[in-house]
Amino acid sequence: MRTIGITLAVAVMCLTTVCGDSMDAQGTASGNVVLYFSGTRATGSFDSTFALSGQLTIDDAIVAFSAAGWARGAGSGDTVTLDLDAQATFAATGSTEAGERISVQGGLTLSGLTAGASGSSGSGMGEFYATIFIAERVYRVRGDAEGSASGGFVVPKDPYSMELAGDGLFHLSGELTLIVSPEAADDASTDSSATSPEEVSHQQAVDSVLDDLPWDTATWPEALLAELLEILANVVDVAEVNESSPVAD
Repeated sequence: MRTIGITLAVAVMCLTTVCGDSMDAQGTASGNVVLYFSGTRATGSFDSTFALSGQLTIDDAIVAFSAAGWARGAGSGDTVTLDLDAQATFAATGSTEAGERISVQGGLTLSGLTAGASGSSGSGMGEFYATIFIAERVYRVRGDAEGSASGGFVVPKDPYSMELAGDGLFHLSGELTLIVSPEAADDASTDSSATSPEEVSHQQAVDSVLDDLPWDTATWPEALLAELLEILANVVDVAEVNESSPVAD
């Protein structure tokens, strides 16, 4: 995955809390879900386009934005009820109303989505965690996720699976934390006693993010969690929507 390097190490070094800043956004997704069955367990993966629009509240100012990209992930549940818990990563790039480039990248969890004999529908609630790259600032946002999905079964590409095509709606709202600003970067570069980005270990940076995630990472497939950590740290090329999706183990 091609990235523009903005490292986790820099984020850890420049951690600064900003109270009262927030994000409120609505998302739409359209794609396919592939389900596999084993005993009483169902597992699945999905890949979709993703659009996100809403507003940031920063220093009491409203920053409206819109962005588009991809969302993909995995889910698992009971084969009798087909109640599914899903984990997803997403990345969307666009612009603010003022014309500034913005990227919103992260992950979310949802519980409560269901599939029935004729298709799937349902709503779920969970949490999300994302990085927002805007102008020369980087924010982290953590909060609540709500989602609903509807779709129908289609002929599967894999004859040993069930495949659904459908659409989803999401609402993401949470508090912003400023982690990188031009001022912090300048202070770090001119302070001879400051720890350089190279001196902050990568593992320390990863551990700090893992500790801050609002869910149990053990519930995430290994490949999907690795992708989440990658896109939390780096601006990605959202054109890579056709890249192979991480699939549940």
